[in-house]
Amino acid sequence: MSIKGFRLLWIKLQIENKRFIRIPIPIPFYIFQELLDCFLNLLTVTCFFLPKVPDPDSSSRITIYSVKALVIMVMKLLDSLNGDEPYNLVDVTTDKVKVLIKVR
Repeated sequence: MSIKGFRLLWIKLQIENKRFIRIPIPIPFYIFQELLDCFLNLLTVTCFFLPKVPDPDSSSRITIYSVKALVIMVMKLLDSLNGDEPYNLVDVTTDKVKVLIKVR
């Protein structure tokens, strides 16, 4: 991993008539990516033992295969967020709340 690709998620929150609350926890993207990669490996092994066809009697339509596809899409999304220069991901201001999420 190179330092150039090291990105942090900074979260700031301001509530009506209160001081600017800063959440001083930088969340590195590579931690999310490593956790998702490990989870994807577990899902891949689990898929060997489960059938592809969902149980018709089940109340849930979510299968382990759909969770695996979702994890792959989230990993691709994190890769795309990690590639550019620093930017503001979310900057929302209403009458009472201000939310700012920066990718640095």
